[in-house]
Amino acid sequence: MQLQTPDEVRDFLRLCLDPGLGGKKRSVTQLALIMSDGLAASLTEHAPHLAELRDAVDRAEAAATEARANYTEGLRAWIADETTDRKDRG
Repeated sequence: MQLQTPDEVRDFLRLCLDPGLGGKKRSVTQLALIMSDGLAASLTEHAPHLAELRDAVDRAEAAATEARANYTEGLRAWIADETTDRKDRG
């Protein structure tokens, strides 16, 4: 499919949201989560500000993944009583 103009991209995204004829409707949130890199590239070619927003989401998700891993490791160490600070006992 050719997505060379902003209107073509918008039309395709609308179709992705509501394919009609018994197709499963999606929310914009669902679409953002499943959007392929190729479609995202076509989108950001015509809306560069969305590339910046998507990059911000990717950075935030990476930070959340790292924080979750740090918390999980801290919890594991605490459960195993491997903490060096003994003030937390009790």
